[in-house]
Amino acid sequence: MLNMEKPSRDFKGIWIPKEIWESRQLSIMEKVLFQEIHSLDNERGCYAGNKYFADFFDVSERQIQNVIASLKGKGFIFVTIQNRFERSIRVVGKYARVRGEDLRQLRQDQAGLVHKFRIGGMKKTS
Repeated sequence: MLNMEKPSRDFKGIWIPKEIWESRQLSIMEKVLFQEIHSLDNERGCYAGNKYFADFFDVSERQIQNVIASLKGKGFIFVTIQNRFERSIRVVGKYARVRGEDLRQLRQDQAGLVHKFRIGGMKKTS
């Protein structure tokens, strides 16, 4: 039997954003799976497999496949597959996790603009 390591998670409790919870576009299964993916989406994405989700929610892997396909089709997640067997799922839109390198670049850009604004941006007019 394989010793499968549990994926690391950013678990803060069971909380589903209002917009997700009240969405008529999503089924209850889509809502809870979206939130589970969101909690597992780290800097590399969510690498949990269908078996993990099926065991977690006590449903079939086929049902998980269908729900993931539906979330993807509705634009709530983005799925990439590398090396035929490595899938990464990322939350998109408002709830997407900002990667560390993107955040660092944003801060550098912001600091550069602040510096530029202080040097030449404020010119006195008479």
